[in-house]
Amino acid sequence: MRLDHIAYRVTDRHKAAEFLKATLNYRTVTEFEIKFDDESTAECLVLEPAAGARHISPEIFVSNGIEDKVKEWKDKGVEFLTENVINCPDDNMKQIFTKPLPELGNIIIELIERGDKGFCQNNVQNLMESTKNL
Repeated sequence: MRLDHIAYRVTDRHKAAEFLKATLNYRTVTEFEIKFDDESTAECLVLEPAAGARHISPEIFVSNGIEDKVKEWKDKGVEFLTENVINCPDDNMKQIFTKPLPELGNIIIELIERGDKGFCQNNVQNLMESTKNL
Protein backbone atom coordinates (compact mmCIF):
# COMPACT_ATOMS: atom_id res chain seq x y z
CA MET A 1 0.00 0.00 0.00
CA ARG A 2 1.30 3.47 -0.79
CA LEU A 3 -0.02 6.95 -0.27
CA ASP A 4 -1.80 8.11 -3.42
CA HIS A 5 -2.11 11.82 -2.73
CA ILE A 6 -2.36 14.52 -0.07
CA ALA A 7 -5.12 17.14 0.00
CA TYR A 8 -4.62 20.44 1.77
CA ARG A 9 -7.41 22.83 2.69
CA VAL A 10 -5.77 26.24 2.76
CA THR A 11 -6.78 29.88 2.81
CA ASP A 12 -4.84 30.78 -0.32
CA ARG A 13 -4.42 27.88 -2.75
CA HIS A 14 -2.16 29.87 -5.07
CA LYS A 15 0.21 30.77 -2.23
CA ALA A 16 0.32 27.09 -1.20
CA ALA A 17 0.98 26.05 -4.80
CA GLU A 18 3.81 28.57 -5.15
CA PHE A 19 5.41 27.21 -1.96
CA LEU A 20 5.21 23.61 -3.25
CA LYS A 21 6.58 24.64 -6.63
CA ALA A 22 9.50 26.55 -5.10
CA THR A 23 10.51 24.00 -2.46
CA LEU A 24 9.51 20.61 -3.89
CA ASN A 25 9.64 21.23 -7.63
CA TYR A 26 5.92 20.67 -8.23
CA ARG A 27 3.92 21.94 -11.18
CA THR A 28 0.25 22.80 -11.60
CA VAL A 29 -1.70 20.21 -13.58
CA THR A 30 -5.18 21.72 -13.52
CA GLU A 31 -7.58 24.00 -11.64
CA PHE A 32 -11.26 23.32 -11.11
CA GLU A 33 -14.25 24.38 -9.04
CA ILE A 34 -16.55 22.14 -7.00
CA LYS A 35 -20.12 23.34 -6.43
CA PHE A 36 -21.91 22.02 -3.35
CA ASP A 37 -25.64 21.56 -2.80
CA ASP A 38 -25.74 24.59 -0.49
CA GLU A 39 -24.40 26.73 -3.41
CA SER A 40 -20.97 27.14 -1.82
CA THR A 41 -17.90 26.34 -3.87
CA ALA A 42 -14.37 25.06 -3.44
CA GLU A 43 -11.63 26.23 -5.78
CA CYS A 44 -9.10 23.43 -6.35
CA LEU A 45 -5.62 23.02 -7.78
CA VAL A 46 -3.99 19.73 -8.72
CA LEU A 47 -0.20 19.61 -8.52
CA GLU A 48 2.32 16.89 -9.27
CA PRO A 49 6.10 16.59 -9.20
CA ALA A 50 7.66 18.28 -12.21
CA ALA A 51 9.19 16.08 -14.90
CA GLY A 52 12.33 14.48 -13.53
CA ALA A 53 11.45 15.32 -9.92
CA ARG A 54 11.35 12.49 -7.42
CA HIS A 55 7.87 11.71 -6.15
CA ILE A 56 7.64 12.50 -2.45
CA SER A 57 5.57 11.24 0.42
CA PRO A 58 4.59 13.21 3.54
CA GLU A 59 7.98 12.38 5.02
CA ILE A 60 10.64 13.99 2.85
CA PHE A 61 13.78 11.90 2.63
CA VAL A 62 17.05 13.56 1.69
CA SER A 63 19.55 10.93 0.62
CA ASN A 64 22.53 13.07 1.54
CA GLY A 65 23.32 16.71 2.06
CA ILE A 66 20.46 17.70 4.36
CA GLU A 67 22.38 20.85 5.29
CA ASP A 68 22.36 21.87 1.62
CA LYS A 69 18.58 21.32 1.43
CA VAL A 70 18.04 23.35 4.63
CA LYS A 71 20.15 26.19 3.20
CA GLU A 72 18.22 26.03 -0.08
CA TRP A 73 14.88 26.23 1.73
CA LYS A 74 16.11 29.03 4.04
CA ASP A 75 17.15 30.97 0.93
CA LYS A 76 13.52 30.55 -0.26
CA GLY A 77 12.20 31.95 3.02
CA VAL A 78 11.37 28.72 4.88
CA GLU A 79 12.04 28.94 8.62
CA PHE A 80 13.00 26.02 10.85
CA LEU A 81 12.24 25.28 14.51
CA THR A 82 15.93 24.90 15.34
CA GLU A 83 18.86 26.86 14.00
CA ASN A 84 20.83 23.70 13.22
CA VAL A 85 20.03 20.19 12.01
CA ILE A 86 19.62 17.72 14.90
CA ASN A 87 22.27 15.02 14.64
CA CYS A 88 22.27 11.53 16.08
CA PRO A 89 25.89 10.39 16.42
CA ASP A 90 24.76 6.81 17.24
CA ASP A 91 23.22 6.42 13.78
CA ASN A 92 24.48 9.28 11.56
CA MET A 93 20.84 10.32 11.21
CA LYS A 94 19.99 14.01 10.76
CA GLN A 95 16.60 15.68 11.16
CA ILE A 96 15.01 19.12 11.28
CA PHE A 97 11.43 20.46 11.35
CA THR A 98 10.17 23.52 9.54
CA LYS A 99 8.19 26.07 11.49
CA PRO A 100 4.46 25.72 10.80
CA LEU A 101 3.86 26.65 7.17
CA PRO A 102 0.87 28.98 6.82
CA GLU A 103 0.89 28.33 3.06
CA LEU A 104 -0.01 24.70 3.83
CA GLY A 105 -2.47 25.15 6.70
CA ASN A 106 0.32 25.37 9.31
CA ILE A 107 1.69 21.88 8.77
CA ILE A 108 5.27 21.13 9.77
CA ILE A 109 7.59 19.32 7.34
CA GLU A 110 10.36 17.07 8.62
CA LEU A 111 13.53 16.85 6.55
CA ILE A 112 15.41 13.69 7.41
CA GLU A 113 18.63 12.05 6.32
CA ARG A 114 18.47 8.44 7.47
CA GLY A 115 21.44 6.78 9.10
CA ASP A 116 22.28 3.11 9.46
CA LYS A 117 19.37 2.13 11.72
CA GLY A 118 16.75 4.54 10.38
CA PHE A 119 15.62 5.60 13.85
CA CYS A 120 17.38 7.36 16.69
CA GLN A 121 15.74 7.43 20.10
CA ASN A 122 18.10 10.18 21.26
CA ASN A 123 16.71 12.53 18.60
CA VAL A 124 13.10 12.17 19.76
CA GLN A 125 13.63 14.37 22.81
CA ASN A 126 15.41 17.04 20.77
CA LEU A 127 12.70 17.01 18.12
CA MET A 128 9.93 17.21 20.74
CA GLU A 129 11.77 20.07 22.45
CA SER A 130 11.80 21.97 19.16
CA THR A 131 7.97 21.80 18.95
CA LYS A 132 6.99 22.31 22.59
CA ASN A 133 6.20 26.02 22.22
CA LEU A 134 3.87 25.65 19.22
